[in-house]
Amino acid sequence: MWVSYRHQHTDLPATLSFEDKIDVFYAQTFGWQLHIADLIANSGATLEAPGGRPSYHVDAIEHSGFAVLHICLSYLELVGSMIETHGSKKRFKAGARHVFPNHFHGSSFDEPFLERLYDGARCGLYHAARTRQRVGLGEPHDGTALMYIPEDDRVIISPSRLPTALITHLSQFKLELLDTKNTQIRDEFVRQFDRGFEQHPSAVKKAAKVPKARRHP
Repeated sequence: MWVSYRHQHTDLPATLSFEDKIDVFYAQTFGWQLHIADLIANSGATLEAPGGRPSYHVDAIEHSGFAVLHICLSYLELVGSMIETHGSKKRFKAGARHVFPNHFHGSSFDEPFLERLYDGARCGLYHAARTRQRVGLGEPHDGTALMYIPEDDRVIISPSRLPTALITHLSQFKLELLDTKNTQIRDEFVRQFDRGFEQHPSAVKKAAKVPKARRHP
């Protein structure tokens, strides 16, 4: 069973080290989420899995902007879940601050920006399959992945720049997790990882041996 684009459960030790968990987390998030979004938005080469099909070129897909947002925005909450543990809104906002520190630095616009990003983008897409009013696609003139226009209480998100920005953050976040001084975020990472990952391959094998239901004659 594949647990990332380059890890099968049979390749992993029965007990994963902290570094193993970081490696799997990075491969899952990059290979199955952010790189896919980047290919859809910007074109590029696929990743080759061990023993799999060789890498090949993928063209960007027209009109894929909202699909890219669907793929990408959960990354903010993923990061936030290792910083803030009280409620999805707080986790999302904490993640947004961590991923985009230059956008949220203590100004009076921080909270309106975060609220619009959470309610209009995150909740709109996840609950209604579309962004809500005042959140749309565009290319911020400052070259960033997203921006807030306070005069209109509006958020503009670039689907072409967003995956690139998140991939850059993921690489930095990996280093942050590997830094032994960051004990709080490392502890929360392990807790979150262990909740959603089968640590012992033998348990996966046992699950595969569950007998099929008998067919009625």
